[in-house]
Amino acid sequence: MATPVGDKRLYETLCKVLDSLRSEAPTSISIYHPPAGNVDGLIQARSRAFLHLFLKARFGMIDFAEREELVTDGKHDGGIDAYYIDKKNKRTYILQSKFRATSANFTTTNTTPSDLLKMDVKRIMKGEKCDEDGTPYNGKIHGMQKAVQKVTDIGGYSTHVVLLGNTKNLSSSQLHKLIDGYTPDQVSHDRAYQELVFPVINGTYFVEPSLTIEINLENLKGATHLDYEVKAASLKSNVKLLFVPTSEIGRIMHQYRNSVLKFNPRSFLELQKNPVNQEIETSVKKIKSNEFALFNNGITIIADQTSVSSDTAKQGSAQVVLTNPQLVNGAQTAYTLARIYENCLKHNDFKVFKGKEVLLKVITFVGPQKPSNTDARLRLIADISKASNSQTKVEESDRRSNDPVQIKLQQELFNEFGLYYERKLGEFSDGLRYGYVPVNLLVKREKLVRVALACDYRTNQTRSSTKKFFDQAALASLLKISEAAKYAYGYQVLELLELRRKVKPKTKGDRYHTKEFGQALRYGQYAVVTACANLGPPASKTEAQIVDSILGQWQNFEAWAAKQPSNKPYTTGSAFDFDNYYKGSTINSDLKNYTFTS
Repeated sequence: MATPVGDKRLYETLCKVLDSLRSEAPTSISIYHPPAGNVDGLIQARSRAFLHLFLKARFGMIDFAEREELVTDGKHDGGIDAYYIDKKNKRTYILQSKFRATSANFTTTNTTPSDLLKMDVKRIMKGEKCDEDGTPYNGKIHGMQKAVQKVTDIGGYSTHVVLLGNTKNLSSSQLHKLIDGYTPDQVSHDRAYQELVFPVINGTYFVEPSLTIEINLENLKGATHLDYEVKAASLKSNVKLLFVPTSEIGRIMHQYRNSVLKFNPRSFLELQKNPVNQEIETSVKKIKSNEFALFNNGITIIADQTSVSSDTAKQGSAQVVLTNPQLVNGAQTAYTLARIYENCLKHNDFKVFKGKEVLLKVITFVGPQKPSNTDARLRLIADISKASNSQTKVEESDRRSNDPVQIKLQQELFNEFGLYYERKLGEFSDGLRYGYVPVNLLVKREKLVRVALACDYRTNQTRSSTKKFFDQAALASLLKISEAAKYAYGYQVLELLELRRKVKPKTKGDRYHTKEFGQALRYGQYAVVTACANLGPPASKTEAQIVDSILGQWQNFEAWAAKQPSNKPYTTGSAFDFDNYYKGSTINSDLKNYTFTS
């Protein structure tokens, strides 16, 4: 359960995402563009945009018009706000949304039985054109019925009723009765934040995508691919090697972005910084023949299922179908191809890709996915990713970005405190670019390591390089999920100190405010974090008030520290070397022994 501060932050982020989705609507659809000051109109618009968020995050529907076609909300809608027909998994989803006007209400207010009783799911799915009173359903509902009728094997589909809102007041059996016995999918406020908001912000909103890659058979001599079985870590794997068109890799990466990079040490937009991109782009754009297939090391993808077939009824062509693919090596190549593809798409001209292919290695785990082998699978994936990326320069902090402690800490900081821990550089670039995430809520990994050290009374180490702490053993012993609350508070303290440092000093030329706070804002910022974090989050005071209180005591602390016999090495005459003191070992015990009051 999120803290009150966390709930407020998460709700504000949700509203920003919904407002961004509203802005995609053409001005002709006025419901999404209420006049300024029309509070009720804004709530209604956000409630409708909430449906768009679900369709985008759950099913990867990027286009506004395509999503809007599935929205049925309006008069005489039979209590159904939207729908989606999932042909891959043979499911029909019926949606009802309950957006709330405040953070507190969104978190605590439950959907009522009367709300659910308004849903005529059974009548509508059985083809009835009117409600029980004889009033015809609206045109969008009739359109939904026609869409369902067009599915030739609809009898094999299951119907799921998605409730976008809290239903904690109702038991599972009560829900089944209220929605005519259909399967309920309860998307409560916390699930909405975790499964809808977070994936949109970091670009991972395609869940288990199924990809189809077209391959060219003209240059092949013999079989379409090389097939090889491997057993490792008690898991049986299948490896397929084949050449695929560069345009197909560009298309996939352009569409799925971070969704296919979950096990890669880099995020999509962070890949743009590598100078090798220019070389890859040149070899695609400037060379007309297929030297690319010779020069490039290729791409490695891990998938849950893989099939290759030339039975496509299309001469000289075959298909590779990948279920839940993850790109673990060759991301730089894929990123560059995606950028080229994006430009081709813009001009509707793909000639630059003609006849150019890249080597693809697909690793598929054979056999059922059991809970007992999940950890083994994840460890092997991490090892494959690490080994695959060993030939290119990847910082250790990047390699450690998918360590379990990093993933769990990211989840905890988001779920409980509404903070965005950037374990991969650039993974929240979309969230920042579209204004979803305020910069002050983005937690940088190097800073978090320093905050964790400060919270652990290892203050002297906070001013040294953090590289050594991204060693696997060091990171696992330093970062503790149980300390997430302390880290969140310590990080906020650090943000407040950095803001205070930028305030105009009371004494002209006193850049670091030493006349007021001693060396706290010059050498001792993380020492202040140590003091605040170990006092604990404030009860009756705000974080800013606590920081002010500790800063007000800092000159007394430094005067006390200067008198301690253990600190004599830092004293030369009447001068005290605060620079080296805050790097030395005695600062840790001094902070433990001095009594700060909140």
